[in-house]
Amino acid sequence: MVTAYLTQVQLGQEPVANLERAIAAYTEAATICRQLGLERYLASNLNQLGNAYGNQAELGQEPVANLERAIAAYNEAATISRQLGLERDLATTLTNLSTANLNQAGLGQEPVANLEQAITACTEAATIRRQLGLESDLAGTLTNLGNAYSLQAELGQEPVANLERAITNHNEATTIRRQPGLERDLAQTLTNLGAAYSTQAQLGQEPVANLERAIAAYTEATTIRRQPGLERDLAQTLTNLGVAYRTQAELGQEPVANLERAIANYREALSFLNPALLPADTLRTGRNLGNLGFRQGWWDIALEGYTVAVEAVEQSRAWATSEALRQEIVRKSIGVYENLIQAAVNQGDLSLALRTVERSRSKRLADLIAVGDLYADGRVPPEIQAWYQQVKESRQIQSQLRQNPLDQPGFTQKPQPYPIGNTRASFATEQLQAAEAAERQAWDALYRFDAITAQLQQPQPQPRLDELTALLPSPQTALLSFYTTATHTHIFVLRRPAQDGGEGVNCHTIPNPPESANDLQNWLVVNWVIPYIAINQAETPQSRQQRRHEWHQAMATRLQELATRLQFDTLIQQHLQGITELILIPHLFLHQIPFDLLPTAQGQLLGDRFRLQFVPSTKILGLCRERSQPTPDTLGIVENTTEDLPYTPLECEWVAQTWNVPRQRRLQGRTVTPDSYLQLLKQVQALLSSHHATSRADDPLNSHLVLAEEQKVTLRDLLSPLWRFPELSEVFLSCCETGLSFATSRDEEGNLRRELLDEPLSLGTGFLLGGARAVISSHWAVADLATALFSREYHRARRAGEERLTALHQARQALRETCQKDWRDRLTADYQQAYQTWQQLRQTKDPNVNAAGANYQKIGELIKWLDEFASDAVPFQDYRYWGAFYCLGLP
Repeated sequence: MVTAYLTQVQLGQEPVANLERAIAAYTEAATICRQLGLERYLASNLNQLGNAYGNQAELGQEPVANLERAIAAYNEAATISRQLGLERDLATTLTNLSTANLNQAGLGQEPVANLEQAITACTEAATIRRQLGLESDLAGTLTNLGNAYSLQAELGQEPVANLERAITNHNEATTIRRQPGLERDLAQTLTNLGAAYSTQAQLGQEPVANLERAIAAYTEATTIRRQPGLERDLAQTLTNLGVAYRTQAELGQEPVANLERAIANYREALSFLNPALLPADTLRTGRNLGNLGFRQGWWDIALEGYTVAVEAVEQSRAWATSEALRQEIVRKSIGVYENLIQAAVNQGDLSLALRTVERSRSKRLADLIAVGDLYADGRVPPEIQAWYQQVKESRQIQSQLRQNPLDQPGFTQKPQPYPIGNTRASFATEQLQAAEAAERQAWDALYRFDAITAQLQQPQPQPRLDELTALLPSPQTALLSFYTTATHTHIFVLRRPAQDGGEGVNCHTIPNPPESANDLQNWLVVNWVIPYIAINQAETPQSRQQRRHEWHQAMATRLQELATRLQFDTLIQQHLQGITELILIPHLFLHQIPFDLLPTAQGQLLGDRFRLQFVPSTKILGLCRERSQPTPDTLGIVENTTEDLPYTPLECEWVAQTWNVPRQRRLQGRTVTPDSYLQLLKQVQALLSSHHATSRADDPLNSHLVLAEEQKVTLRDLLSPLWRFPELSEVFLSCCETGLSFATSRDEEGNLRRELLDEPLSLGTGFLLGGARAVISSHWAVADLATALFSREYHRARRAGEERLTALHQARQALRETCQKDWRDRLTADYQQAYQTWQQLRQTKDPNVNAAGANYQKIGELIKWLDEFASDAVPFQDYRYWGAFYCLGLP
């Protein structure tokens, strides 16, 4: 029966399931053999059990755990074989054991120790097989031994000496394998031998001579591997051969001829590789070809290599079995995208550069939109419902564990219960961390559910230029796509094609200083991100307030320097004449910048010269455009969920009066729950959400809207299939930091990480992905009073029929230009109206009378506060009061 299972595995029939059946059968047989004292059969059975566990590991099934099981089985089998004097069986088991140790080392599991164990096992097996004259088997053991020594050298363990040992073993193996019938094994050993020679050369050991030896070994291996059915192995060896020739050229050995040979070998290797079938191999070879062309300034060759490498990355992402693995694949491949973009710019192919930039952006967010749209109709499979129940139960545990009350720095500020700059340990106990880990486990299981990932199993194609141009609503609109490489910052400008048939793509490039890699992003981290995070790292409300004031005071200077660094005036002069509206797609930490406030020539702000909308990528903009566009006639309100913001009830009452919002569409105070929030979202076309929110730098997906009793609506919730609101036109997040998203900006040595992913994960993007066409979000912590007035002006303009961008501009202008006298006149009229409303409700004994009285009293307090200003003073002129809000999504 076991043989049948293994035959099915070899035929590719349910390999994982059949291996599980084989393992169960071997395990049962081992138990019986132990009970009956059948030691020889037990050893043989354990060896086969180890092989099955090893095969499961190769299929990606719990590789570390299965290899541990394989090693345990092999060790027990080896002990029995020694005791019984079964030397031939012992040698086989030891060789298998060495393979398992090598694979564990390759997975990073105690690599030095595992390699030492592999060497010990191989050495003993080789001795036995020499004594028994088992030359063919000996060659396999020697190959394993050579590989173990090579890996030890790569780990820095006596590299020169270990490579010499590796070469010695591989040479002995090649001598044995030159016998007829062993050609395929000989080719593999020659490839390993060539790799050892190449590594010796890299260590400076007779580099030219060792590379010649490597080339000779690789060349012989390619001759053998040109047989039908060995195309993948041939491609691997050709790639190695190309690397050897390229390295010879770098050493000055016939540089022109050797580079031509390297290119020829890379190209031949790629002719055997299909990125849709062998993405890892294709990525390696394509990257090597691209790197060669990039270093030489041969941009056409660079584009040839990087283009196929990107296709391989896209396929690898599609095959990844977890969201974390998908992210890691992209992270490790950022350099391929970056170099392809730079090569395209240098080649003058700006269309390819822009299309590659947009292909590389916000992949996670685009995936999540696709996932959410699977369940836009609300019909969620029961398996998914079960995992969400685990999430809900974990949330309840977290809620019980959280003990700290809100830390409020004062009534004028919408505070954050968990400062974004703090480490997790500052506010989470071990039990809380465990509960959050259980929640993440449930999310991982949801990701793996086939029905969710079904639509993500195809790599995303390169967008066409006409598809990008179609996103421009008028000839007066331009799209600005920012992208920072190690050496340059590019701003790609897309406009409608000119009448002469030009493509309409231009590139505004700012080089970094030669000594400073990623200069712009480094500058943003040091001068914008870190000072902002430091605000919430302060220990007292007073010191937080002082740091916040200093950050806002420095904003104008920093924005002026940023405008200078980006050479924005030159950009406008050369590329934006005749343009009135900009679609901005920032890159990395530029997502945090309030571009509306960027100064330009003649003292104008960028937001005064152009209408600005922001999107994470053109892919997401296109997905938003494809949705139906409901008219926002029905508005809902979520207000003051923790009942500690003094001006939020007034804001919400004003907006409710403007939009005629009935009480049943207003969720107020501590009665708001995640379920009631979601139900309201599904009933309205527009939402005002005014309360606390917090952005989590340590765990962005746990950024959340704060509800009562430690309840919350997290970014994870908004990204999940259960949170779909397909009829929602817009959301106004009248909260702190709903547009903030932080990447992990530094490595352990403090350097900016080159492989940063451009994934602006914020609460604002969460609503966009959930179904909203547009979200009004905030760049920083906003003031309660100023935000209430800003929200009122915005919603008045929207109710009057203005577009979002126009309404935003009018709200900004109202706060930055309205003097004390005008504010006082408006609020006096409101005061009188509020008094009449309060009196009417008192007479009718309406249950909302207390809220009406509180609003009346609050307006009176506001008028008294305004009396402290001169009549021509502008109380909210500073842009800390009106500059935080921006439009994400459609205009």
